Amino acid sequence: MRMGRSTAALLAACLSMAPLSGCVRGNAPGDIVPANGITVDVENQNFYDMDVYVVADGLATRLGTVTGNRDESFVLDPSVVAQDLRLVATPIGGNGRASSGVLVVAPGQSITFKIAPQLRNSTTFIR
Repeated sequence: MRMGRSTAALLAACLSMAPLSGCVRGNAPGDIVPANGITVDVENQNFYDMDVYVVADGLATRLGTVTGNRDESFVLDPSVVAQDLRLVATPIGGNGRASSGVLVVAPGQSITFKIAPQLRNSTTFIR
């Protein structure tokens, strides 16, 4: 009986650490993106790993981390669309930040955020 309790306790601990679904998530291969979702493709051309945030109406929400010289995709819920929407990336262990500036995005569109080796030269495209 003791083995059953420890297994149940371990299972409960693992489930409590599982990520909860929210308005922002990373894409794994095979994930289905909703038709009205906003896709954010981050191309990190910088050496540093970056923490990426979406800032909507002054509230910053962390999308996730993009490893140096790698790409990552995220999906924003359409409810995040606001008058004042920005993407911001900050280097882990470094200084400065890359910012997209104010973006006007509609549900179903795609954003490509390229983080340049010099953060101030980063660019954003909306499709």
